[in-house]
Amino acid sequence: MNQIIVNQECLLDSYLPENLFYRDREKTQLLSNLKNSVSTLVYGPFGSGKSCLVKNVLKSINGKVFACYVDCSVYQTTYSILKEIVPRAQLIFCRSNYELLKELMKEIKQRKFVVCFDNFERLKDKDLIKKFLSLGITLVLITDSEENLSLLTEDVKFKLSIIKFQAYTTEQSFEILKDRAEKALAKWGYSDSILKKIADKINGNIALGINLLKQAAISAEARGKKVIEESDIPKVEEDCPFKLNRDEKVLLKILHEWKSLPASRLYEFYVQSIRHPKGERSFRNYMGSLCSRGLVKAIGEKRGRIYEVVEDAKSDG
Repeated sequence: MNQIIVNQECLLDSYLPENLFYRDREKTQLLSNLKNSVSTLVYGPFGSGKSCLVKNVLKSINGKVFACYVDCSVYQTTYSILKEIVPRAQLIFCRSNYELLKELMKEIKQRKFVVCFDNFERLKDKDLIKKFLSLGITLVLITDSEENLSLLTEDVKFKLSIIKFQAYTTEQSFEILKDRAEKALAKWGYSDSILKKIADKINGNIALGINLLKQAAISAEARGKKVIEESDIPKVEEDCPFKLNRDEKVLLKILHEWKSLPASRLYEFYVQSIRHPKGERSFRNYMGSLCSRGLVKAIGEKRGRIYEVVEDAKSDG
């Protein structure tokens, strides 16, 4: 078998590149915030490099302070989060949140803590954010949708510096994909034209682009090819790697049928189409998530907002 992938690690979701392209301004601002104990909200489209940058910064300051990253789509309860954060939690037996908080408070007296809540909207008890701030912990909150700001109380918002990420341009996406391809693939296994075709497909979503590159390389290898060809690149509408929940799938299906709908009408169709529909706030969060992933486009302000499906970015979930 011809081996196109020579360094699989560089194509994994967990891979953390040393050099971050086109994010110098955001990195400088975040480092300055953390140096001055200013908590920060980071938001922007899915695949715009938010988590990667924050992890990179936390790695660079860990040791000088205690820096911890928590993905709230995995750790959602207060207990599970405290078990991740409290340094000695795995060595001591704590039965309750109260006992873990006591241990955390002991640690905070000895050193500075920086904690990142990625996908903070998934936290079951968002009062934990306020509690951590009151303890003197510097927080970094990450989310894909600006609308998730509404989940925070006004006094919490007041304490946050906000860093907004823009989606990568097609040219920037190409440069990032080229850098990753040089690290992960054999020199003869791909061409610039293939990378440009992928960059054209992804609407600035670099996470999607790297996924497509990996799938294309695997497909070419499986077919015994020496080089990736256009036919190896998955069609985004058929093989989109996004995992949508039940409600998001229903909303996307409705939009594919109607192409364009006012938000109020879309919500009515959603309520009629699903058992146990969620409330309007959850609906707004779902639509914000679909927009940030490049699957749906929002036009207009909140009251008169219209949602349109992005035809080149369908998803089965």
